Amino acid sequence: MDLGDLPWLPIAAVIGVVAAVIIAALFFLGGGSGGESSPTAPSVSSTPVPQTPVQVTPGVASITIRETPAPAVPATGTWVMVEYIGSFKGSYGMPSDIQKVESSGIRLYEVVDAAGTVKAEFQKKDGSTKHDLTVTLYQDGRALKFAKNSSAYGIVTIQYP
Repeated sequence: MDLGDLPWLPIAAVIGVVAAVIIAALFFLGGGSGGESSPTAPSVSSTPVPQTPVQVTPGVASITIRETPAPAVPATGTWVMVEYIGSFKGSYGMPSDIQKVESSGIRLYEVVDAAGTVKAEFQKKDGSTKHDLTVTLYQDGRALKFAKNSSAYGIVTIQYP
């Protein structure tokens, strides 16, 4: 038996291949009607639907930054103000009573019963070079000493007098 004796076999094979290509194209290109709504029943809503923020970069969450007002420096007493957008750690106080802290943002720390030399040393806890770590020493509402550092893991040290 020869293929020439069965003329319907090559024709059936060509029809099968063409059908498979058409079905695959409809499936992968979305040309089929599976799951689509009918054009005769449009969906219209008169109330606004709350929108969720769209993620621009996959895997990165959106961040909302809220600025907090700087704390008011009291008119009496000795205070250390530390300002940094990231995290910081450090110590402040009189040499006989040093306090250790870790925080972020703008923080105001009281030096209780300050009499004599007051020291403050703070360090960035990250490698940012875009923002300053700022430390200011206040006494009775007046700024006495001020220092800042923008280097990665930068350290600021002040002392008065």
